[in-house]
Amino acid sequence: MMRRFILVSMLSLAATLPAHAALRAWVDNPQVAPGETVRLTLAHDGQSNSRPDLGPLKQDFDIVGSSTSSQVQIVNGKVSSTTQLELSLSPKHGGPLTIPAVTWDSDRSQPLSVNVASNGGGANNSGGANTAPNRVFVETDVDQKTPYVQAAVRVTVRVYTAVPLSQANLDFGDSDAALVRQVGSDGVSNAEKNGMSYQVVTRQYLVFAQHSGQVSIPGPTLSGSIPDRARALGLSDPFSGAFANSPFAGMLGTARPIRIHADPIVLNVQPRPAAANASYWLPARNVSLTAHWNPSSLEAHVGDPISVDLKLQSDGLTAAQLPDLSALLSLPAGLKSYPDQPNLKDTAQGADVIGTREQSIALIADQPGRFTIPELHLSWWDTRANQAREVTLPEQTLAVQPAPGAAPVVAQVQQTDSAAQTAATRSGAVASGNSTSQPQSARPSAGDQRPWKWISLGLGLLWLATLAAAWLIPRKRRSPLSTPVAPKDIHADASASQARSAFQAACRANDAPAARRNLLLWANARWRGPRIQGLSALAKVLGNPQTTRLLQALDGACYAQDPWEGAALAHALPDLSFPESTASSNRRELAPLYR
Repeated sequence: MMRRFILVSMLSLAATLPAHAALRAWVDNPQVAPGETVRLTLAHDGQSNSRPDLGPLKQDFDIVGSSTSSQVQIVNGKVSSTTQLELSLSPKHGGPLTIPAVTWDSDRSQPLSVNVASNGGGANNSGGANTAPNRVFVETDVDQKTPYVQAAVRVTVRVYTAVPLSQANLDFGDSDAALVRQVGSDGVSNAEKNGMSYQVVTRQYLVFAQHSGQVSIPGPTLSGSIPDRARALGLSDPFSGAFANSPFAGMLGTARPIRIHADPIVLNVQPRPAAANASYWLPARNVSLTAHWNPSSLEAHVGDPISVDLKLQSDGLTAAQLPDLSALLSLPAGLKSYPDQPNLKDTAQGADVIGTREQSIALIADQPGRFTIPELHLSWWDTRANQAREVTLPEQTLAVQPAPGAAPVVAQVQQTDSAAQTAATRSGAVASGNSTSQPQSARPSAGDQRPWKWISLGLGLLWLATLAAAWLIPRKRRSPLSTPVAPKDIHADASASQARSAFQAACRANDAPAARRNLLLWANARWRGPRIQGLSALAKVLGNPQTTRLLQALDGACYAQDPWEGAALAHALPDLSFPESTASSNRRELAPLYR
């Protein structure tokens, strides 16, 4: 009985093939469930090293696998050979499909018809008594179809499988129209549909449409392998259905690849509302903004940083979508900001994502005083309430004191020409008649003139005594008069030397804060002008472009916490030499009493 059944099947198959055809084609099953593959076999008479033209197949099918074999037969001394190509075709959509004719060398196969069930739940919906059961299918669920541009859309993907699924992969890649992010972990459950029991794997995605209007996003694609019931015990075995779920099917190499394309996701994306007029766009479900100041007293000295740690958090947006807060701060004149690298973090919370942007900003004043930082207003769009909202950081005032050890700022009184004339008159260098040009407040009173007479008389006598002593001293013991030298400030030189040594040691250790501190101490010990408050002021005094770049790098390393190497700066500043013109223009000296 079994032999007769096999013989009838072979005769039926032979009857469907054209006689003496050089290229024959057939499929294993003309009725295909959604996602399952069609096995197409091409048999070419004779040996061939070429490949057939498979381009026509790609219109309605994906080629997910192929294998080639050769057979040689000798019958009654006559040798014949056949080259056979087996293709696994995955239909791109459901419904009646035609496998087009394939050309191999100069031969051409006959077209074939297959019927692919639609991607519905449970049994397929294509009708007919011979349709294949829907053993694997995919469902997608979108929480909203009219989102705002760049707002998050939750997409839930469920994979139903009634058979063991191996090497499974669910691919939901980005497209030009949208960005896709998977959130959370997969969930596994069981369900029953149309009388079949399924294992259900649930995965959550967030989709961010990148432009407004109607947007079509390709749905996810499921690929993997399932047991091949047709090959488990043979295509013509009438009892193969009873052993379809044999655990040895995979071991016997009877797995069949599958590829299921879920339906595309179509969204009607709304544009950015006119009320959202900020330079950035934050469509979210909730936004929070906090600030932590260090020191909390908001007090510091010139050159010392006051840092603020900002934390911006949003429900429904990724961290990459949040704006740079350092660019939104409005700072008063005299206050500079040194932002650190931001820390971006995305956290899954159920089927949602929470984007967090943390950034530390150092604020440094180059002069003492009180600096008021105005309120920071951050606008965002509430996608649930469909209205604009705002979070605010309160106004803060920083109190900056002079740097420790800085010289107090003293108002310098400039001498007028009349005051100089007064001093010259008192020394006898200017005629007394010129005193009439002095203002009333500068004229000495009659009581004040008496002491000056006695002082002038004493100085004249002292001058005569000096001349007499010079005449009496032997000529050989006389020494030529030398130019008077200003007394040396031993303490200042010692402080400059110590600061220079400390600066060079800090450069060797790549210690940026210590290098900055000791360099300013060294510069102020050598500089005769107004106190140098920071490295930018020192760079202006030195006037060297190369040194300016090195000082800017040191400043950035101190407040942005960047890596720093001090060898270049130590080499550029073996000693501090200030331009003579700059030094002379900034000296704080009183006019000499005698000329």
